[in-house]
Amino acid sequence: MEELIAQYTGADEDSRLTRQYIAQIEYDTTMHVLKPYWKAGKKLCELGAATGRYALAFAEQGCDVTAVELAPEQVELMRQQAKERQLTLTMYEGDACDVSFIGDASQDVCLMLGPMYHLTTVEQRNQAIAEAKRILKPGGILAVAYISRFFVAGLFAKHWPRLMTPAVLNELLQQGTVSATEADSFFRVGYFSTPAEAEGWVTQVGFRLENHVATDGYVRYLAESVNHFSPEQYQAWLQQHLQHCHESSLLGSSNHGLVIARKSA
Repeated sequence: MEELIAQYTGADEDSRLTRQYIAQIEYDTTMHVLKPYWKAGKKLCELGAATGRYALAFAEQGCDVTAVELAPEQVELMRQQAKERQLTLTMYEGDACDVSFIGDASQDVCLMLGPMYHLTTVEQRNQAIAEAKRILKPGGILAVAYISRFFVAGLFAKHWPRLMTPAVLNELLQQGTVSATEADSFFRVGYFSTPAEAEGWVTQVGFRLENHVATDGYVRYLAESVNHFSPEQYQAWLQQHLQHCHESSLLGSSNHGLVIARKSA
C-alpha cells in the first residue's frame, strides 16, 4: 500500500488525461459512453478519484458527487481544485476495498476508473466490486476501468525490450502482474486484466452487462502521429473512434477498457 501511494505522490495525475491526445481520448470516450447513465441531481460516487478529473466534471454538471482517493496528496489537489472552481462534493481519503463510510444502496452511479489497475489479489478485486455493489441502489450503474495485459506486453516490446523474457511475459500474461525489478514502479504495483476477466468481475456477482468499450482503441500505437494532430484532426479521429470503440476485436489491444454494468433492480 505504501509503495502504491508513493507511486501517485508527486505524479502529475491531474493533467494525465489532457496533456496528450493519446490520453485525452480515454477521457473523452469515457465521458461519452457514460452520458446515458447520469443526469443532474443523481448521486454519483467515484472510487479512486485521483485529483478529481471525472468527479469534478460530474459535480460541475450538477451531480451529487462523493469522491474517494487513497493518496493523500491527490485528495488535497482535488480539494484545492473544487475550491477554485466553487464546486461542492464530498471527499474522503480511503481505500476502494472498504468504503464503509458510504451508506448501503445510496448511489445511482459508481465509477471505478483506476482501483482495478492496482488490486493485485483476487480477494482485493472481489472486495472492491462487493463494496461498489453494496453502495449502489437497485438498478444502479457501475463503470469499471481496466488496463489490458495484452497491451502492456506490446508496450514492453516497444519501449523496454529488456523485459522480453519468458519469466516476465509468462507472469504478465498468466497472472496479470509484473514483479521484475527492472520494470518501472508503475508496473510493479499494477494489475493488468483481460477483457473477459473484467466482464466476469461484474457478471459473476449479478450485474447485467450494459456496455464494454476499448476506451482508447489502438491510438497509442499511433502516438507519433496522433499527438501532432490539429484540434480538427483530433475531433475527426475521436468521432470515428466513438463509432467503433465497442467493437470486441479491439478490446485486448486497447490500453484501457471500460465495462459498464447495471445492478439488479
